[in-house]
Amino acid sequence: MELDEKTLNDGLKFIVGTWQVDYVVNAFSNDLKHIPASEFKSEDGRDFSAITYSFFEDHTVIMKNGSDGREESGTWEQTGWSEYHYTLNAFLDIPDSSFLKNAETLSVLDGNLVFSIGFLAIGMKKIAEGIVTEKPDIGDLKPSEEDEELMEIVGRYEVAKAMSFVGGEFSLFTREEVIAEMEAKKAADEIDEDEIKESLRSFDSYYEITSDHRIITWMKIPDGVPEEAIKQALESGEIKEVKDGYFTVQEKEWKAVDGKYYYDTGEHRELFGEVQSPWDELKTDEDGLLDFSSGMVKLKKV
Repeated sequence: MELDEKTLNDGLKFIVGTWQVDYVVNAFSNDLKHIPASEFKSEDGRDFSAITYSFFEDHTVIMKNGSDGREESGTWEQTGWSEYHYTLNAFLDIPDSSFLKNAETLSVLDGNLVFSIGFLAIGMKKIAEGIVTEKPDIGDLKPSEEDEELMEIVGRYEVAKAMSFVGGEFSLFTREEVIAEMEAKKAADEIDEDEIKESLRSFDSYYEITSDHRIITWMKIPDGVPEEAIKQALESGEIKEVKDGYFTVQEKEWKAVDGKYYYDTGEHRELFGEVQSPWDELKTDEDGLLDFSSGMVKLKKV
């Protein structure tokens, strides 16, 4: 399974730290009760609560057994959305078998890390956070001299596809596809001309990506708007500029970093209470269309 950078980063933050064995579940029990690790004794009187795992951001791991001072080191990797695999130089003297494979596979369950040894499921809770070096945000990075020379993205762009309802599906469609859908609905007397214009509004815009690192969105001035109203909007600052029947209200910044293009969406984003970067990568798909506006439109350079 190929995991994207964000998933790997979230997984890193989740696992890095110290985990202690918290409970044991016997697969042969009738109720699959969580037995506290301190109550599940081995034949020599020791229990699993003495075992801790410390995972580090360099993908190393150390297992310690506090009851006998034993310590083993190894490595770990994220292998799925909620799964990790680790290896140790030795692990509880388990021979190389399916038992060992299961013991070296960690699954996330209710915020715990769980692995199995034979018919026992071992759950661990996090008892201490580790150190994860935060990567600088794109907005904080300065382009190199080579990056400053990158200007291939500069130009005028029209909307090639926009998120629209066609055939009962909300997805990216071309203007022609949306028009065909609207004409069919109009013929069935389901919509009127105003609704058609509204459905096509996303296509009545174009974008300028300038050499001075601006992205300007130009929107078509609606039919029937008097010149006096346009003048008042300009004077009040409601709109910034008018040109050839189009107006603009905002500009966004773009820059190149490490050979890639990015732009500042200006959006405040949070995920599970954690602030996310407002910068998105500007990249083209297999058809040469530029993804923009959080995937809501695809732009074609003209």
